[in-house]
Amino acid sequence: MGRVNLGTARIVIIVALAAGGIAILANGFASGTVVTPAGSGGGGTASAGSESPSPPSSPSTPPKETPSPEVDGVQIAVLNGTNEVGLAGQVQQLMVNDGYLPAQDASDADAKPVPKTVVYFRGGSGAAQNRSDARYVADKYFNGARVGLLDPGQISNVTDSAQVVIIIGVDYAGANGG
Repeated sequence: MGRVNLGTARIVIIVALAAGGIAILANGFASGTVVTPAGSGGGGTASAGSESPSPPSSPSTPPKETPSPEVDGVQIAVLNGTNEVGLAGQVQQLMVNDGYLPAQDASDADAKPVPKTVVYFRGGSGAAQNRSDARYVADKYFNGARVGLLDPGQISNVTDSAQVVIIIGVDYAGANGG
């Protein structure tokens, strides 16, 4: 009888134990995914496990997606936070020409002067789309103005149908020759 190479036998045992340990850990921590070790084939070697093709049964938090901004049909309210007469009407007309819908007549902000232009978006079920639309408005028309969530009690003279509310600040009036 010939001698058995103990080094090779040890490697085979270690590989088999590692494959079994991986299978136990994977089955204990995976949610709906089962990993099973492949059996040891001829020649004294063991192969690692293979993953089941089925997806997890309960996904974790879905990825946040930012909707593409829309223009056509987005209802806006434009409020003048400056002392320049007619500025809100001019801005609203510019935006209507681009496809926005006026939710109400352009009017004055509750308090004046407002130093910096702010673009607000309405929350609720359409908040993600409204935020995307507001960010686009801020970038396109108001040099990257601050965007914020509209607090319904914050601005008294805005109709409920407005999805994006713009309060024009002195920074806009000054930048546009006002």
